[in-house]
Parts: sequence; structure tokens; C-alpha cells
Amino acid sequence: MSRLARAIGSVASTVLALVLVHGSAAQASITRGETIDSDPAPGWGWETVFFDGFDGPAGVASVQWHTMGGWNGAVQDGLGRLDVGRLGQIRTNTGWTLPVGTQVRVTASLLMPDTSANYAALWVQHPDGNDPREIDVIESYGPFKSTGAQIGSHLCYDDTPATLVNACVATGRPPELWPVTHAFPAGAEPWRSYWGYSAEFTVGGDHVLFSASDAEGDRLYESALLPDPRRVPGNALPFHLRLSNKDVLPEHVLPGGAQPNMLVDWVSIDVKYP
Repeated sequence: MSRLARAIGSVASTVLALVLVHGSAAQASITRGETIDSDPAPGWGWETVFFDGFDGPAGVASVQWHTMGGWNGAVQDGLGRLDVGRLGQIRTNTGWTLPVGTQVRVTASLLMPDTSANYAALWVQHPDGNDPREIDVIESYGPFKSTGAQIGSHLCYDDTPATLVNACVATGRPPELWPVTHAFPAGAEPWRSYWGYSAEFTVGGDHVLFSASDAEGDRLYESALLPDPRRVPGNALPFHLRLSNKDVLPEHVLPGGAQPNMLVDWVSIDVKYP
């Protein structure tokens, strides 16, 4: 699965770039491998700065990630996947600080849990609680919750009993969340099939484009956040990737499901420098 799904990073996720360059012949002044009098190849200009195919031995953590304090880790299963169990949260060792104008595409192929006792996610975040700029590439509460799978962004957190769900709204920094379960074929929802999930943004820009694709590169959906530069990583701080599988509150648990873990086939970051 992992090698076939890897095609998503080089074909499906370049649709936006193709729209921008299609029909414009290459100019002699264009560098970085362009050929005069020919259109750019689909992957022209994109460079992979991070990739993890989780091909290590079973029971061993990936050396490219570390466990967040107070959480469980995640281990490879020996079949080219990372098994992120409940109460697991890991972050990339590397953080990326990129020039303004750099296009960034974060992509992962994964299978979500099919339970409702926990919710799993792939997300991008600044390591700064006062300015998190969190991008949820994909997040899932499972098939038994109306929320299902969703994409979105957080600018702050209501993490004290005194504020509950009102503080972010009151300060003009509410979350922006969009459900996407309806975009998947029946029987192939995020907790039943692997899909490639992407978030694309430009450092210093004001929007994020989300998508999900199959192994052939066909996109199930494209959805953009409302333009807001506060939701896009800048270059004042490095951004990191996180994989997490958190429990919901006991009163929100519903029965059903057999797979509480998130299985991650691969994760990549591709960039196109200005």
C-alpha cells in the first residue's frame, strides 16, 4: 500500500500547481531544471524535505519523531505502518522555518480508528501556545459521531473551566472547522480505507487548501479555509507535524467499533521555493 499511495505526493497534490502553469510555455529565464520551449513536468519545482514510510522493524519507534510529554508514543508494525494507539501523541524532531512565499504541501496516507472513545488527527502547529496556528489536515471522531471526519484550524484554546468554549470566540479567534465525511464513498470512509490527506499553504499567505485523494491521484474533495493570515504558518517560528490519538470525555463515549488505533502508511512534506 505504501509505495502505491506514495504516488499521491507527486501527482494528486500538484493539481493546484498545474492549474497555475498549464498553457504557459517555459521561458529561457526560468531556472531549476526547466527546458526551453516545453511545459514544466507535473512535479517541477517541488522538493521533498521530509518523508517517513515507517519501514522499520515491528515495535520500534520512528527515529524522525519524539513522544510529547505526558503521552504515549507510537511504534512501527513491521508492515510499513506506524501504529498510533490511544493516548498517543508524537511530534517531528525537525521543525521547518521557510522563506516567505514558499509553497508547502503536507500529506499523509492513513487509516482512522472506527471507535468513538477517542479521536485521532494529523496536524501542523507552531510550538507556541500563544500563537499555535494549528492546521488539522484531517481529524476523526469515528463513524458513530455526527462530527465524523473534519478539517480545520485553531488559533487558540479554551483550556480552563472558567472560559470553557467562549474565550476564543470572545477574542475573535474562534476555530474554523468543516466536516468532510460526506465526500467519501459509502463503505470507504476514513475509518475503513486509506486515503491521502493534504493541506497546502504558502508561508506568509492567508489561506489553506485541504484535499483527500485516492491512490490513483483522484481528489475526493478540495476545501479552502476563509482567507486569514493568522491561520497560516509564518517564518518567525518553525512549524512541526503532530500525530495524535486522544480520548474523548467519558460522557461522550459511544459503544461500537473494533479498531481504536490510527495506522499511518506514510507522511511527507513537499515545498516549492519562491
